[in-house]
Amino acid sequence: MDCLRSFNFSLTNVSNYSAPEFKYWQIGVQHYWLFQSGAADSTFNIEGFKNINIYKIEICGDINSNNLPVGVSGIVQNWNYELQVIGQNSLIGGSVLAAPNGFQMGVQPNNPIFQLSKFQRSIEFPTPIQSAKQIIVNALFIDGIANESIVSIQLETFITVTVYYKFEGE
Repeated sequence: MDCLRSFNFSLTNVSNYSAPEFKYWQIGVQHYWLFQSGAADSTFNIEGFKNINIYKIEICGDINSNNLPVGVSGIVQNWNYELQVIGQNSLIGGSVLAAPNGFQMGVQPNNPIFQLSKFQRSIEFPTPIQSAKQIIVNALFIDGIANESIVSIQLETFITVTVYYKFEGE
């Protein structure tokens, strides 16, 4: 994968998240919280004079609690973005046996969803996703402890997404 090109886009936000996406519970003296985004997708349209093949996607940055306003902060333990690349997968295919299929295995969809998180910051495709047209951020999941409020949390998002590609035919 020598001579890859790259481009970036950012995910930035400062918001106070509350129900129904924000969940809170307490066990003894421990306070736990979870946020599951209900926001609409964000889409990056890939435009140019040539199609691109995506070899790797990487994220850099963090999501943290904001101390202002006072009383709605907490500790972020993990966060996870769902990304979907609209393009063509490898031409190799196969089929799944109908039974037994205890893990509900399915055939890889044309535009699968990948998850990148605080602890898994990149995904690499030795066989690229070809003719990529869009990168869609589908969802955000965040969990943590020690929140000050039982109804909301204030979070700051500063993430840079880097996409490594080659032009088709290179």
